[in-house]
Amino acid sequence: MSKFHSIPLEHQDLLSYAWIAFDELLKVYQTKNIKKKFVWSVIDAVSWKCTDVCAKYINNRHKILNMSLANSNISLEILENIPAETYKEFNYVIFEMVEIYFKKHKNKLAKPVFEMYLDNVPKKQIFTKFNISRNKFKKIIDDTINDLRTIIGPFLD
Repeated sequence: MSKFHSIPLEHQDLLSYAWIAFDELLKVYQTKNIKKKFVWSVIDAVSWKCTDVCAKYINNRHKILNMSLANSNISLEILENIPAETYKEFNYVIFEMVEIYFKKHKNKLAKPVFEMYLDNVPKKQIFTKFNISRNKFKKIIDDTINDLRTIIGPFLD
């Protein structure tokens, strides 16, 4: 799938979807009077199905994550030599910084709204649970992300 820079799917996943597309085409090809040759219909069905699946799995978070990993200068040898304890300590420090940020934050809705946002809870559900408007939700999320970016950003560089 050359249209996508980097996707969170393995080759086997796409192969499974290709077989699903082939099976769906077999069911439809004879019942509908399709004028294309069967081989071309298979190629079209598989490419469209795989493209749809890739598009479904690509969202902004994956694009940002994959682009940053693909463009990073860190080689796998360096990553393998770093002990796992380093990651645990580093993640713990970041987690503590985030917790302190939310404890000192004047808006007490910021933490639960942000956590639900990270858990991909539908926005309408967040609106109704906290009885907030779409604009207030957007302001909370934007402010929180910008603040956390300025706090944690220097540690990630």
